[in-house]
Amino acid sequence: MGLPPRRELGSGRPFGQLKPIGQQHQTGLSGAILKLFDPEPPLDYMPPPSLRKKKQAPYTGIAECTKEFCEPGDAEYCPPVTRAESVEERKVRIRQLKIDRGLEKLEKAKADWDVTKDENIEGDPYKTLFVARISYDVTEAKLRREFESYGPIKNIRLVHDLKSKKPRGYAFIEYQHTRDMKNAYKQADGKKIEGRRVLVDVERGRTVPDWKPRRLGGGLGTGNRGLSVDANGKRIEPPKKEMVPADNKPERVDDGERRRDDVAGNGQERDRPRDDRDRRDRDRNRDRDKDRDRDRERRDRDRDRD
Repeated sequence: MGLPPRRELGSGRPFGQLKPIGQQHQTGLSGAILKLFDPEPPLDYMPPPSLRKKKQAPYTGIAECTKEFCEPGDAEYCPPVTRAESVEERKVRIRQLKIDRGLEKLEKAKADWDVTKDENIEGDPYKTLFVARISYDVTEAKLRREFESYGPIKNIRLVHDLKSKKPRGYAFIEYQHTRDMKNAYKQADGKKIEGRRVLVDVERGRTVPDWKPRRLGGGLGTGNRGLSVDANGKRIEPPKKEMVPADNKPERVDDGERRRDDVAGNGQERDRPRDDRDRRDRDRNRDRDKDRDRDRERRDRDRDRD
């Protein structure tokens, strides 16, 4: 018994049998595929919407209803207008708030600061030298070489930050003898180390009573520059400049008049000989002519070369 003949998909013709010419589409596609390209039915006609706007009631306020809640003359009938804070007032308020917070932080740090409780501090304070404004690249060995010329050194402590472990730019040098410390105190101030001039002072934390460091509003200056407070925590106001009346303002002197009125150190006028000025003018003109001739010859050579 033989196998049934193979037939094309979607048609009853045996496989390989051609479709009659009159029933075949010009593209050669089957009827099932051609139905996918049939146009959709047309849309139903709908009349356009009306362009006329409907009348709406106008917006009204609630001023007419206030009499239902309070009477004229009551405090609630016409409440006071609160004034808003301006930009400048807000800046001043925020700045004052930061200053107050800084003062509170400063007072707390001053109360907690006690140099005698620091475990890293050791040695004789009257033989210890304080060195500030040190470059961050300076090591203890470099510092020892620079200050050992004034006398034998017993100990050097280069202060580092507790969190970042980076140097803070100052150190304490303890000498074996007090005379060596005094000698370094007098001669080493302003010494240049690694491109920076250092500041030298005696240790005042353990030798001066009620001493506070500069970061806490103490030190030898007028106070902390960041918070502008004194040693007692009070804010320091900057000095006011005195206004000079317009009648008392000094007159501007022209540079030419200043040069003409220039006087010597002994109060006498400088007498410059006129011959010297004429000679300098002639030399200047001669040099200018030489430069001009040299430029002209160079241009002529370049033109001949071209």
